[in-house]
Amino acid sequence: MRWQEQLESILTEDVAGARERERQAFDQLAGPWAQSVVLYGAGNLGRKVLRGLRQHNVEPIAFADANPALDGKQVEGVLVLSPEEAARRFRKEAVFVVCVWHPDREHGVQDIINRLSDLGVERVTSFVPLFWKYAETFLPYYLWDLPSRLLAAHAAIRDACGAFEAESREEFTSELRLRLLGDFSVMLPPLQSAQYFARELFDVSDSECFIDCGAYDGDTIRDFVGTTSGKFRRLIAFEADRDNFQRLSKYVWEQPPTVSERISIRQMAVGKTSGMLRFTSTAGTDAGVSATGNTLVASASLDDALAGEVPTIVKMDIEGSEMDALEGAAHVIGTHKPLLAICIYHCPDHLWAVPLWLRKAEPEAKLFLRSYAVDGWESVCYAVPPGRNTNGRK
Repeated sequence: MRWQEQLESILTEDVAGARERERQAFDQLAGPWAQSVVLYGAGNLGRKVLRGLRQHNVEPIAFADANPALDGKQVEGVLVLSPEEAARRFRKEAVFVVCVWHPDREHGVQDIINRLSDLGVERVTSFVPLFWKYAETFLPYYLWDLPSRLLAAHAAIRDACGAFEAESREEFTSELRLRLLGDFSVMLPPLQSAQYFARELFDVSDSECFIDCGAYDGDTIRDFVGTTSGKFRRLIAFEADRDNFQRLSKYVWEQPPTVSERISIRQMAVGKTSGMLRFTSTAGTDAGVSATGNTLVASASLDDALAGEVPTIVKMDIEGSEMDALEGAAHVIGTHKPLLAICIYHCPDHLWAVPLWLRKAEPEAKLFLRSYAVDGWESVCYAVPPGRNTNGRK
């Protein structure tokens, strides 16, 4: 089978070979300029990379950033230049490291690499080989980890790929290549449709009880209400970040009473058990449970929180807590067999750990993988129960 051949071609590298590759990758790309680094992107990731490099006595010579408001200013003591000016000054005498990685449906890391190359920059790389070189400082980070660590899970990776429906296996191998090679050019184009409501896979009805774990400011609820034209049975949303919850509350209050009276919002995290958890509150999409969090929040397992409810769709986008939350929903999932839409890009092993858990929890469900942004962001694993799958009928 073609997918098996593709998968095996990715997994042929042994762990020892991967260790040698990840150790040398950045220095080979940088050549003589491994200590002369220009960081493209002075945002959150760029500043994270700056601070990490300083731990290894590497001082970047400049930031390059396309934001004209930053041109000529300093960020954490490093001068910010326009991409054109940075290329003019350093294109032959530095390695440019792209440190822009965020959800986008059209433009990603490879576009920036191509642009810098067009400006004459001789050595350009993404942040990934740099993270491999200084793994003790930077990794794991979202879906990124050392290729040697990922390859050690080759048996689980094979099982997970085979668990998906045939059409999703190409997406799976593309996601795996990204993680193992750090090559952003291998990614398939993302879908432009509404995330979590893949109408080519399933229909939604006016009897839905939708559970939104990680509701943020109500963005997914807006899509759900739009998809159902406001016709649904019940909606229960969980959001632990205080500022996000305030925006979520405002959105719900602004809805017509015929809609808002069927929406219940709860300021809490979703986890394996009920209790209190340490939480990093950012007022952004990256707020989540963390051992080093800056606050404590209430947490509930879905088995506890949904007692007496009959959920039909469960969505989870909870910054790496998806596996814990699934464990805490084992009874609900086993009893009611809801359709599940689970993000798999927050942790390196979720690409295979989540589908393998879902296959065991709902063995009759069909598993699909969909991506809604470039560069590995917004990837969702769907478990569609029997009777709900519309794939192939439209």
